[in-house]
Amino acid sequence: MEEARAFLALAAVRGVGHKTLIDVLEAGYRFRDILEMSPSEAFPLPRHHPKPNGPPVSWSEIRDRAQVEGGRMGELLARLGVALIFRDDPRFPISLFDLEQPPHWLFVQGALDPLRAPSVAIVGTRKPTQDGLFLARYVGACLTDWRVVTVSGLAVGIDQLAHESSIVANVPTIAVLGTGMLDNYPKGSHILRDRILSSGGTIVSEYLPRASYSAQNFVQRNRLQAALGRMLIPVEWARRSGTAHTVRFAADMKRPIACLRLPEWPTDRVVLEPGLGRETGEIFTVPREQHAFDKFVRAAIQDPVLPSGQLSFFDGD
Repeated sequence: MEEARAFLALAAVRGVGHKTLIDVLEAGYRFRDILEMSPSEAFPLPRHHPKPNGPPVSWSEIRDRAQVEGGRMGELLARLGVALIFRDDPRFPISLFDLEQPPHWLFVQGALDPLRAPSVAIVGTRKPTQDGLFLARYVGACLTDWRVVTVSGLAVGIDQLAHESSIVANVPTIAVLGTGMLDNYPKGSHILRDRILSSGGTIVSEYLPRASYSAQNFVQRNRLQAALGRMLIPVEWARRSGTAHTVRFAADMKRPIACLRLPEWPTDRVVLEPGLGRETGEIFTVPREQHAFDKFVRAAIQDPVLPSGQLSFFDGD
């Protein structure tokens, strides 16, 4: 609890962002250590910043104000059911340690158990064709049989359809955000987020609560999707796309990748390349190869879904 509060306090300091907070941990400090430091101690945090047309503000004043603001943020997150889980917390998803650079923390809203259960990441384009929509619904129709947690990114198009299909199939779904937990992106997605939570699912983000979107944030978000899924199903995608980043991350971690195509598609519409799915991926023409596709997925997921539990912001510290 102390460390979570100290984290939010430091995040409230002007000039302190995601990178600085990571630097704190990688330098071997705890966040509460920094709050206890004197202004003369040499850690790269802003010790003073001037008021407009006024004298500098002391570090102690900055710190006191930040602790108040951080406390307010903690109370807001607690009301929303959002927990802050650090990398050394036993609740932290083990699968994320397969990444070369696992996040140092996660903000998590909703059920915890889906993060530890076997899951399938289902991702795709924001602008699907009718074929892509069909394939997404095809995968969604399989979820009732697989009874497995799903992972996607809440983006419009294939991602949102994956979440919606999971809710219909009555399986938990995890939405990985490329923004902070308090940012409503894409616009109007709060309705789907509420449905995900009410159906036993989970919302996660590694970004500070009010962080907005950026292209780099979404690339980094994609690595979490790939890591949380025991396997990946990219539904409709191009070699240069956000989904391709997820495929690369999954390939780097040797995750099984099941690519889908329709019988009338040209053979070059879905191609697995070195570093882009060839090593662990297979292409299935559906519905013709449904049995092989189903067998591939079941072999990857193996274990059944675990029951859901809920998180509190200050639990586990």
